[in-house]
Amino acid sequence: MTEAQVKRKVWYDKNAVRRKFQVGDQVLVLAPLKPNKLAVQWTGPGVTESQLSDTNYIVKMTNKNDKTQIYHINLLKPYHQCLESVNLLFSGKHESLESGPELELPYPISDPNIYDFEEIVRDSALSERLYPTQIAELRKLLGAHQKVFSNEPGKTHLVEHDIELISDQPIRSKPYRTSQRYHIETEILKSEIKRMLDLKIIEIGQSDYTSPMILVETPGKDPRPCIDYRRLNSVIRTEYFPLSNIEERVERVAVAKFIMVIDLAKGYWQIPLSKRVQRLAAFVTCFGTYIPLRMPFGLVNAPYFFSKLMAGVLKNCEDYAVPYLDDIAIYSDN
Repeated sequence: MTEAQVKRKVWYDKNAVRRKFQVGDQVLVLAPLKPNKLAVQWTGPGVTESQLSDTNYIVKMTNKNDKTQIYHINLLKPYHQCLESVNLLFSGKHESLESGPELELPYPISDPNIYDFEEIVRDSALSERLYPTQIAELRKLLGAHQKVFSNEPGKTHLVEHDIELISDQPIRSKPYRTSQRYHIETEILKSEIKRMLDLKIIEIGQSDYTSPMILVETPGKDPRPCIDYRRLNSVIRTEYFPLSNIEERVERVAVAKFIMVIDLAKGYWQIPLSKRVQRLAAFVTCFGTYIPLRMPFGLVNAPYFFSKLMAGVLKNCEDYAVPYLDDIAIYSDN
């Protein structure tokens, strides 16, 4: 019996490693959870203050007002702090293969829609980069596809957004009250609504379904109007379409030598709504009710529907075009 016990102990301790901590080492402690004493988790880090015996240590926990407590070594494990990652490191002087200033293209403005080609040539220093014949070819190309390179949203004829409700109870919401900055907020809302009316994105109307329009403030950015569709979304049957993984698509594009990114002008606004959805997606403000004619931001199925449309438009173009919502990356090695 004794011989069998010795053999079993030798076999059990075959891969055992002697563990020991030095004073000042950072450790994690296996401690029970407060809500459930039967569950445990690693907490810390703590710092070993002293060693009482071969198996017991006094540990000071930094997250418990620097209180000290005795722990068995089986309840401790080393804490390794994560190192900061460095994505790119240059050593030595980096010399550009191309001399001269970097080519900069002007950022397209939302108004007016008609672009000035002479302004593009001047701001982008194209005369220093291209021959006159090449500039003439570029002018001809942009002129031939003026509607494609417009800052105003177009309108697709391929699809029409529709939704299915799980309840027939109408959703009616009153307009939100404005804050003390009433006049400022009202002017912002009126300006946005006027722009959408001019673009024929919305129209004035009445509906038994109404959702409120609000101003969303983001730090560092101007307030922007949004429609609060939360109540309507709660009765919409959700549809799903697999959204692409952005990291995988970036990796595919990053290895190419030539990359062009196209940002669609208000991609959602290029999709018309069915008559039924126009009634359901109506929104209300303190100065009127409006009917959206194009797919608005905020509807629960909008991202999936738009991604499905883009996948269909770029079908059989996967080898050189990658969409992600309203951005399209076109890439090539030559």
